[in-house]
Amino acid sequence: MGGYERLRADVVDRKLCTFCGACISACLLRHLEWAGEPLRTERKAACEDCLICYEACPVRGEIGDDEVFGEKRRDRFLGVYRRIVAARSEDEEVVRNAQDGGVVSTILKHLMKSYVDGAIVVRKQDGWAPLPSVAKDVDDVLAAGKTKFGISPNLMLIRDAVLDDYLDRICVVGMPCHVRGVRHLQRMKFELAPAIKFVIGLFCRENYEYDALRRYVESIMHDISAVRKFSVVEDAMLVHFDDETLSIPITEVKKWVPRHCLLCEDFASELADISVGCDGSPEGFSTVIIRTEHGERVFTEIEEEGLLKTTSADLSTIRDIAKRKKEKAEQTSRIYALRDENKSVEEIAEQLGIEQSTVIHRLEKY
Repeated sequence: MGGYERLRADVVDRKLCTFCGACISACLLRHLEWAGEPLRTERKAACEDCLICYEACPVRGEIGDDEVFGEKRRDRFLGVYRRIVAARSEDEEVVRNAQDGGVVSTILKHLMKSYVDGAIVVRKQDGWAPLPSVAKDVDDVLAAGKTKFGISPNLMLIRDAVLDDYLDRICVVGMPCHVRGVRHLQRMKFELAPAIKFVIGLFCRENYEYDALRRYVESIMHDISAVRKFSVVEDAMLVHFDDETLSIPITEVKKWVPRHCLLCEDFASELADISVGCDGSPEGFSTVIIRTEHGERVFTEIEEEGLLKTTSADLSTIRDIAKRKKEKAEQTSRIYALRDENKSVEEIAEQLGIEQSTVIHRLEKY
């Protein structure tokens, strides 16, 4: 069985694909394309004995902290880190275009001065649909500000950034699934991986299907293109307009979670150089987890230039969210395993000591 056939059978058809895009970049002959999932329209002769797209898939195995950081974690829920702070950009243009504190954009602007030639980011199209893009200048960085929900195969652009845009040094910005994809490509010594010089990971409680979000917002008589930004709190998704805020109950939002998110244990992009998110910070700030020596050097340079204002972050809040995400993923895995044993909803709920409604909700994505 060829690599693509294995990828389909073991990952895509089992609904384990995180849609990170690593397999598409790994196929340097460009036999794979993006069509809402990795797709090969016809079998090529070169595919017969090739396993590269299958081997590039990060779903196939875990990556240890020691492989990335050279040490094991001391914090089970937050991973390896050197420092955690709350930060806000001092660049008002950045803040105007940012989700919270403008930290990611500020880091990217600094990196582009001397460390990288460009970055893989996510812009929006057709309202707020996520569109992976290659940022080559500050304007591109600012255009990628704010959180977009939905599938975005960021890593498929590694190939384009290096081979088409001739970028020798790139930064990848993405969610935990993208970060793990990058580290897997580096571990397998993918030939374009040396071009990846920095990785910024975003906090992610879970992702949501964009079309479902769009339909809901527009059903309430709102044009989604008029949305200023989206944010998620404990019991709702908040849709911010210039003159009002729409609150979508979390019970509705949970219906839009992709299956692979229910199995993900990583909240704080544990394998990034620097991780960034809003949880655990004051209003208008972002929480920053500095993980690697390179990340610490870059962040210290930015601080010394006076480009960021920093204060303390609430570690207990971040750790609690990370803990709950890991526990939820572990519980979901057990639900699916018991379902494979032909256990009923009632039996699964009783064995795990949870509500039947919880089991039913998870199995809707089974």
